[in-house]
Amino acid sequence: MNGAPRVVTRAVLALAMLATLFAPSRAAAQDLATLFPFEADVQPSAPGLARLVLPPEVLDRCAPDLSDVRLFDAGGNEVPYLVDPGLPSGSERVERVVADAVVTDLEREQIPRENAKTLTRERYRVRLPERAAPSGSWTLIATSAQPRWVRSVEVEGVARDGTTVPLVPRASLVRLGQRLVDRDRIALPPFDGEEIVVTITGDKGFFLEPELRFEADRTLAASNASSRPLAILSQRSEDGRTVLEVERPPGLVAGRLHIESATPAFDRKVAVYDVAVDGGATPLGSGRIRRAPTAADAALGERLDVEIAPARRARLRIEIDDGDSPPLAELRVAALTSAPALLFALPGAAAGEAAGVLRFGGGRAHAPRYDLANLLRDALAEGGAALADPERIPAAHLGPVRPNPRYDPAPALAPLMHAGAELDPDDWRWHRVVTIPPSPEGLALVRLAPEDLAHAEPSRADLRLVDAEKRQWPFLVAPTSERAQVALVATGPVREAGRSRWRLTLPAAPLTLDGLVVHTARPALGRRYRVLTTVDGEERELGTGLLAQDLRRPRPATISFAPARVEELTLEVEDGDDAPLALTAVETSVALPTLLVAAPPGEYTLLAGNPDATAPRYEIERVRHVVEGLRGVRATLGDGGENASWRGTPGGTALRRERLQRAAVWAAIVLAVLVLGGLTLRAARAR
Repeated sequence: MNGAPRVVTRAVLALAMLATLFAPSRAAAQDLATLFPFEADVQPSAPGLARLVLPPEVLDRCAPDLSDVRLFDAGGNEVPYLVDPGLPSGSERVERVVADAVVTDLEREQIPRENAKTLTRERYRVRLPERAAPSGSWTLIATSAQPRWVRSVEVEGVARDGTTVPLVPRASLVRLGQRLVDRDRIALPPFDGEEIVVTITGDKGFFLEPELRFEADRTLAASNASSRPLAILSQRSEDGRTVLEVERPPGLVAGRLHIESATPAFDRKVAVYDVAVDGGATPLGSGRIRRAPTAADAALGERLDVEIAPARRARLRIEIDDGDSPPLAELRVAALTSAPALLFALPGAAAGEAAGVLRFGGGRAHAPRYDLANLLRDALAEGGAALADPERIPAAHLGPVRPNPRYDPAPALAPLMHAGAELDPDDWRWHRVVTIPPSPEGLALVRLAPEDLAHAEPSRADLRLVDAEKRQWPFLVAPTSERAQVALVATGPVREAGRSRWRLTLPAAPLTLDGLVVHTARPALGRRYRVLTTVDGEERELGTGLLAQDLRRPRPATISFAPARVEELTLEVEDGDDAPLALTAVETSVALPTLLVAAPPGEYTLLAGNPDATAPRYEIERVRHVVEGLRGVRATLGDGGENASWRGTPGGTALRRERLQRAAVWAAIVLAVLVLGGLTLRAARAR
């Protein structure tokens, strides 16, 4: 038996035994069952291994990675399963079918040659497999124990009346240890006879004595492919790009996106990103979409699909590179996907009976780690496809979806939604009202404003959220940040020695910046610039470069520099004998963190601006991976302002300590001078 069937056999047997090998306690299964708001009976069509395709009414209620799906048997025990993710529209799976080559006759001869090695000829009469090739024809595979060889091959077919017909007049078999050169496969044309004759000729003086076998590819039955339109949440054009944000249904795991437009002809690059709740984006894939302008160019084909990796978040960002072309008209986006299937074995399942229950939804369960999760991948990699073939695995059917009566509707973060230690808000200089709306999972998203960051410490260790009783409420700072455009006020220019300087003032300071976007009334074609800031009364250079805009593309100039926390900036430009640039606007992009807060609905106060504060320690940090996977609701930020009752000292304890240390040093110096002066005076009098 060859390797691929062994892998498939092991997989099928292992799945059939899995239910008895993995049997958690009844209490653990019952606790797990309370996490899922929906359930449906599972009805296998035959005992043993079964395949359940998840319908849309299940997928639309599940997390995209199916982490909130569990299968239970009739006794309430959890039943492990494999997931076949399926393939999107236009894709297919191929199974490699292998058959032994039975040699019915063999002839070998050596033909001596003058001034050359002996010519060898091997003639094998081989019986074709009894079953027809799934693809209509077989491929003959020849391998040998010889390390290096080159052979010419002829293949004839033996018809049922005994006559021979040429099938492959000339081919070659090569092994030289070079991947692009080696060849051990001979594709045979369709033939309805029972045998073939394979003649192998070589001039190296030895027989090849190959091992022969037949292979053919079988295309599996089509997966449950579908096209699902995606709602466009926003669309904008910026810097020669069209940026779309589209909604991704919770259970949708698309393998590709289909982007349609009413524009008759185009050829544009596309990038797709997975967008987190706080605006952070992860690349999923890129490609080109195109449409030929006329029927005469139809050979170029129409390509409107972009391959992407599985997404995890609720939104996708699609960036289309328009260049100088107008944006594509009437854009529509669809996900090309197929429904995933679960493969499992329910113990004691009988045909026509509900042998188990599928519970799903809620997004509260962690992804299960079943030990056979990679069997399907390994089987496909080795040419086996029995587990992925709907025609070989009996189907299971799902009953009507109903509410799970054992579901606990309390918010997922209910164990963390309790007030913490009290504090005195008057130790914080900045206060802002925050209103948290009701959230099914108890998670609120508080996106900080630039003013909040300007008053907070650079480490953000002084951020707090308190209620009316001055009690803290736990939060996490999301790992990535949304960015917002902030306008700066440009004052100037001040001219000096062929240079012009603008003072750039922030609406709230200090802020951490890493670049500027400069809008000018006339393009700068090549002027040196410097970006400066003031630190401890001295100017410090943040970046330098060349402002060079294109006359044909009047776009703002972009300036980048290393991130720095600044109060204000100075932009210095070398004009030479030209007139100063006319700045019409200067902007910067500021990263705005998002706090993930576990709190009930109500009104709270965001605190910032306490140099003495240390980073809070909340239990929520221990379940960060759970919190980041939940869907939260946006909190509303109210007015913010300076705390009139603030009784802190600018710079906090550290600054006071530094001032005391400096005073002590100066006092020691003064005392030393006085002592030294007194000693000198006494010595002079003694003389």
